[in-house]
Amino acid sequence: MISTTASPFATTIRGLAVLAGAGLLATGCGSTEPSSAAASTATSSTTTSSTTPSTTSAAETSTPSLTYAAPGSHAVGYREFATVGAQDQPLTLRAWYPAARPDDAPPATITYTATNKFGEQITPGDEITSVGRAFADAAPEHTDEPYPLVVFSHGFALSPIVYSTLVEHYASQGFVVLAPEHNERFEGPLPEFWEELIDRPVDISRTIDVAEQLTASGEALDGLIDLDNIAVIGHSYGGYTALAAAGARFDFAAYTARCAALAADDPLSFFCDPVADESDMAMRAGLDEVPSGLWPSLGDPRVTAAISLAGDAYLFDQRGLAELEVPVMAMGGTVDDGTPYTWGAKLTYDHAGSEHKTLVSFPGAGHFLFADPCEQLPWVEQSVYRDAICTDAVWATRPLDIVTHYTTAFLRDTLDGDPAARATLSGEQPDLDDVEYVTTRQP
Repeated sequence: MISTTASPFATTIRGLAVLAGAGLLATGCGSTEPSSAAASTATSSTTTSSTTPSTTSAAETSTPSLTYAAPGSHAVGYREFATVGAQDQPLTLRAWYPAARPDDAPPATITYTATNKFGEQITPGDEITSVGRAFADAAPEHTDEPYPLVVFSHGFALSPIVYSTLVEHYASQGFVVLAPEHNERFEGPLPEFWEELIDRPVDISRTIDVAEQLTASGEALDGLIDLDNIAVIGHSYGGYTALAAAGARFDFAAYTARCAALAADDPLSFFCDPVADESDMAMRAGLDEVPSGLWPSLGDPRVTAAISLAGDAYLFDQRGLAELEVPVMAMGGTVDDGTPYTWGAKLTYDHAGSEHKTLVSFPGAGHFLFADPCEQLPWVEQSVYRDAICTDAVWATRPLDIVTHYTTAFLRDTLDGDPAARATLSGEQPDLDDVEYVTTRQP
């Protein structure tokens, strides 16, 4: 049963929890203007086989541009829906979709709101807000329907509103975006961290169930959604969620060994502390006993592609990631302490079982590359974590043009079967500062 609602459930920041525990470097606060893309220090890689990439220079000829960073042709509509998520908790879904542009309408502007769950000592006030560009409750644009579905999963526990640049871009490009507000709170010892390992993939499946209802005849998004082509995208803990929803499986033996090898004072120990005993997790997952070896998949077979943005992958490790067979893209900064690069993006690319996988790396960059610029997040100015969220060693501005270019090309390739997008991923790459690219995608 679904209904519209005007009261969004809010969220907190998984990245902030890590900041509190490990003292992170995060990314740049700045404008959404395109980053400098005409320098000469990038590494571009394409492949000569489906499994072994070979590196080529992006500067040998005139370099391609960030084609897919440009806004799409569609106006963007925004609505909220309510359903029931994991553990039978109320779950708010935020929807961005191709919309019919209202007659004589000025450029779209909107202020999104979500409940502040950081607490007054971290961020004053009852709400957090973000500034976006969408038409609230606009009529859907049916001309090119149905549109593939993108399910977006926020960081622990960042609201989807903090990623409005990304989700609005996907809607403008011809995708329906549904983003659940996962039910979690910021607490110092992270008591809910392990619970969300189980609950978040359930929220993704419930979101897809709602998509099936919304696109049914006579419903709010009647005929709008292509249910045969579904991608899950997530940042940080949402990146974990995307991988789990796409079929990656827990390997707790490897995780335990990984943690046991750390020195007592190693900052990476932070990532070993919040996970509960396997028996508690198995009980929450509805299993009769703790699995021996790999856990059964918590994923949804309806998911056909995944994008992990600085996503946690260490709970799957090599064997669990090998079970991930759908096309996958991973992105991450190489000095990210929120989700360490070698425990997240690099691990995902190296060991995902998919024949079609891509890695976009940002050398020297941190964790918050994928969130909105801080100028669009007024609440950040009053947060004790302002500097951690809004500064980065490499990027003076969030490189969202690069992120939207590559993720949109990936979505068009995997969900739309667009040959131009496939050529974009498999061919010569733009010449970019502080970006490395490698893919197994074939021309």
